[in-house]
Amino acid sequence: MSIRSWSMFIRQKLQQSKLTTLMVTCFIAFNLLLVSVIVWLAYQSFSTVTFTEISKARLALLNESTRRGFDFITNVTGTAYSLASNRDLSNLLETTGAGRLTQIHQRREVAKILEHTVVVSEGITSVELYTDAFNGVTVTTADGIYPVDMIAADSWFGTLEQADAAWVPLKENASGHSLIGYAQRIFDSRGRTMAFVLIRLSRGDIVRRFADLPFVLDGQVLLVDTAGSVIMQMGGTGRAGTAGSSTDSPYPEKTAGREPDPVIDQVWLEEHAARGEDGFEVVSGPGGSRLVLYSRPAMLQWRLVQIIPVHTLLAPVKSAGWQVLGIAVLGLMCSAVLAWLFVRGIVRPLRQLIKRMRQLEGGDFDTRIELSFTEEYAHLANGFNHMASRLTGLMDQVREESRAKREAQTGLLEAQIKPHFLYNTLDMIHWRAMDYQARDISRMIVKLSKLLRIGLSGGRLFIRVRDELEHARCYVSIQEERLPFSIDYEEQIDPRVRGCYIPKIILQPFIENAVMHGQPAGGVLRIRVEMRAESDGPQAKVIIRITDNGQGLPEGWKLEEASGIGVRNVHQRIQLYCGAAYGVLLGSAESGGVQVTLTLPRIDNEEQLNLWLGGESA
Repeated sequence: MSIRSWSMFIRQKLQQSKLTTLMVTCFIAFNLLLVSVIVWLAYQSFSTVTFTEISKARLALLNESTRRGFDFITNVTGTAYSLASNRDLSNLLETTGAGRLTQIHQRREVAKILEHTVVVSEGITSVELYTDAFNGVTVTTADGIYPVDMIAADSWFGTLEQADAAWVPLKENASGHSLIGYAQRIFDSRGRTMAFVLIRLSRGDIVRRFADLPFVLDGQVLLVDTAGSVIMQMGGTGRAGTAGSSTDSPYPEKTAGREPDPVIDQVWLEEHAARGEDGFEVVSGPGGSRLVLYSRPAMLQWRLVQIIPVHTLLAPVKSAGWQVLGIAVLGLMCSAVLAWLFVRGIVRPLRQLIKRMRQLEGGDFDTRIELSFTEEYAHLANGFNHMASRLTGLMDQVREESRAKREAQTGLLEAQIKPHFLYNTLDMIHWRAMDYQARDISRMIVKLSKLLRIGLSGGRLFIRVRDELEHARCYVSIQEERLPFSIDYEEQIDPRVRGCYIPKIILQPFIENAVMHGQPAGGVLRIRVEMRAESDGPQAKVIIRITDNGQGLPEGWKLEEASGIGVRNVHQRIQLYCGAAYGVLLGSAESGGVQVTLTLPRIDNEEQLNLWLGGESA
């Protein structure tokens, strides 16, 4: 559909719309657009500021958690150093030349020292001692003392041989608790390595350090070393596995698998670990955007990396946004109701004006409009009332002038003719003709008297059909006496219309035209008058058809251009008193000659006649 077609379609719809609907729709649409733009801009601005502030606050918490959470490192290293410098432990490990029973006793004492260290040291899962001093002693219970061969094959053992102590990655033990450890070499009096102390830490031990900062464990938290490698993952689920938890963790639901979120790869961790600074940024990836926060390095250059989905972080903001939107929509609905009430109050005077205009169109000139509360509507109401008053006065004036004119014309005619004098004179001539046996003259006088009596009708405008037919018969009878040709006059009347009222003297002009201009070829003029009722109810009509066998109408003849007064007079009188829907139609008859069709309203009684004439004289 073209732009022009759309424009015409919209214009048509607007023309068919009510003013109330249009105004309320425009108000709602404008307010909806305005509220949507304001809410969207407010949400964007508020969410941006809130997101930045929340990110800064969480970064501060992450730094504080890094600082406080890794304070246990000092305790772990101090515990390892105290064991390495314990003279009693060193003496017990020197078993050279001792008997088997002595070695068993020494091993038990060493186990007690290790057990006591675990008890008094907070946050340590276990303390293990790797030495070959007790290889010859067999024990039946686990005491935490193992031969060096058990760790010699581990990847970190070579690093330990080059340093006195080191943090080392460990495999999980049978219970799945171990995660990382701290290894310390123990020297004898001659500086030779005689044992290795390994302090194991579990996830629960580390997670327990962050128990007083629960926000730090939201999302996924990675423990990253100086090389950018993930030592431990807390919270969330990794890409490769399901969440796992330590049985001794106070927050088992916040521990997880080993693989970090797929949006944070090894390259990203290495790049940010090398900077040595804290910060945050938004990283996009599968499943949406995520906020990544990385803390400052702790004492061992370890740091925490927290990964939180942005939609989770902004969930409260979105909830607040939806609440604001709901309040805005509720306010919009309330304003729409108020707007509808306001617009209805504004449009009510217009509807009243339209209603009164329709009443005025229907002929009720007494209708008036009540004054409105606004100046513009008050001017319209005053103008309409003044117009209706003027129309009423003009209609009364026209009606009075028309009545006076007809009365004057009728009075003048009656004054000229003096009906009673005329009737008496004609009656005297009739009886004098009878005295001389001139019956034809008597008959003509009687017909002329009836003709004049019906034509005058006491000044009435409408007469019954039977009187009009009698008037036509009288005219035909008089003409038959004076014309050289015969007239075959025939009537076919519907019985239902004989008592109806029609304008007087509407048949005689057309019969006169047939007589004067018909000139029948066969010497006999045939005139046929048909009357029938068409339909019933308020729109009922009377159809009168007059046909003759004369020469017919000239080619191109029109009623408007007719020179005769009688035909036009009948048509104008019918339309004046009955309306534009009624009148005269002339045409050629099928058998030759002229056919006249008169369409009149069906008026059965005086009451209906008064309604048609609007109170004028019938």
